[in-house]
Amino acid sequence: MKRIITLVVAAVMMTIATNSFAQMSVGVGALHANDQITLKGTEPVDLGLNGFYAGFSYNLPIVDVVGITPGLYYSMLFANDSEFDGKLGAKIREHFINVPVYVNVGFNLGERSRFFVFAGPTAQFGISSTAQLTVNGENSPKSDRYKDGDYSRTNLLLGGGLGLNISRIQITAGYDQGIFNLDTSNDGTKRTKSYAKLGLAYLF
Repeated sequence: MKRIITLVVAAVMMTIATNSFAQMSVGVGALHANDQITLKGTEPVDLGLNGFYAGFSYNLPIVDVVGITPGLYYSMLFANDSEFDGKLGAKIREHFINVPVYVNVGFNLGERSRFFVFAGPTAQFGISSTAQLTVNGENSPKSDRYKDGDYSRTNLLLGGGLGLNISRIQITAGYDQGIFNLDTSNDGTKRTKSYAKLGLAYLF
């Protein structure tokens, strides 16, 4: 019993010590995704989607210039495409949860400013993805692309970027590349996604 109490007290003290140097940020940003689909034996087709993200992260320093930053973010993407003089169109809406775990290396530029680079993996889980076609001005029913199509909810992203802290304001720019094939049809189709992002956060 004494050993358990000792371990609990030690863990609490370590957490307190870590939190004294840790820093939380809450932010939002602009997001652009490139959805690339390659059918077997054909050239890739790219679909661009725009949107935004919002969430928080928590920087845990390891040594003076290196830290680990886990986070939790909600993302929304949308696309409105029309072809053939507006007679054929598609409306796409996607919602995701992203959980990044970045390693960052920073360099102080002054008393209240810091430049840093970051890189690492992001686990992604799709909440919903809907598509609605418009033919000659008439809208078809919305389809759930996860349930009705060959589209995977889960993905693993690898990426990184640059950031700048000025007082309590943080500016970041980054890029993530999806690793998994999001097409589940097993017919030779390959579908990957990449993301470019620009964010603004407040540091607590």
